[in-house]
Amino acid sequence: MSKVIDIEGRIKLEQKKKAKVDRAKKMEAVRKVVQCTRCLARCAKCGVQFETHEMYKRQKGPYRFCPFCQEEYEDLLLIKKGEESPFYWHNQEWVALWQTWIDYQQAMKTYGESQEFIDLVREVEWDR
Repeated sequence: MSKVIDIEGRIKLEQKKKAKVDRAKKMEAVRKVVQCTRCLARCAKCGVQFETHEMYKRQKGPYRFCPFCQEEYEDLLLIKKGEESPFYWHNQEWVALWQTWIDYQQAMKTYGESQEFIDLVREVEWDR
């Protein structure tokens, strides 16, 4: 009889382990969306890290870009207005690439503002 396994204790332990893994996954999801995609220390497009004095500089437009990406973005806006770019690589595929990136940014913003994501953030905060 001394070798009887406490099955209820094992089940509870497994449930606790699973809950811990689930919470870690939720925290990682929140961290990636909130922290990584909206990082003030990096260029929104290429990810290059800003110098400390550049981090708080006001930016033109809805995104925080390094000087190179800001110039490319401004070129994109001119092309969308119907102007021609002096750069040969600013072709239809380049415009499509930028547009896809902008669509992705909008999708991330929409997801971050969705009720389900807000609920996830609250759930993660309350579990602390």
